[in-house]
Amino acid sequence: MFARMAGTILLSLVVFIGVSLLVGFGVVWLTGGALRGAVIGVVCGLAAAFVISSVSIAVGRNERRPRSRASYRSGRADDDEERP
Repeated sequence: MFARMAGTILLSLVVFIGVSLLVGFGVVWLTGGALRGAVIGVVCGLAAAFVISSVSIAVGRNERRPRSRASYRSGRADDDEERP
């Protein structure tokens, strides 16, 4: 569990830095305003890191969900029902 949290934090940090730099430099290149580029880059980096963290949490919750009892007893997935 600790490794998963640490991995999520590291991935979010890498995404934050990468997106912030790319968007910041892109805005500076388009507009020429360094302050505007830095602010927009940081906002976009925070949004991207938040999305990565949220997706990681959602995937972690989905992995812990047990299979339904009907599919567990029969050994088949729920979608594999017999059709006439």
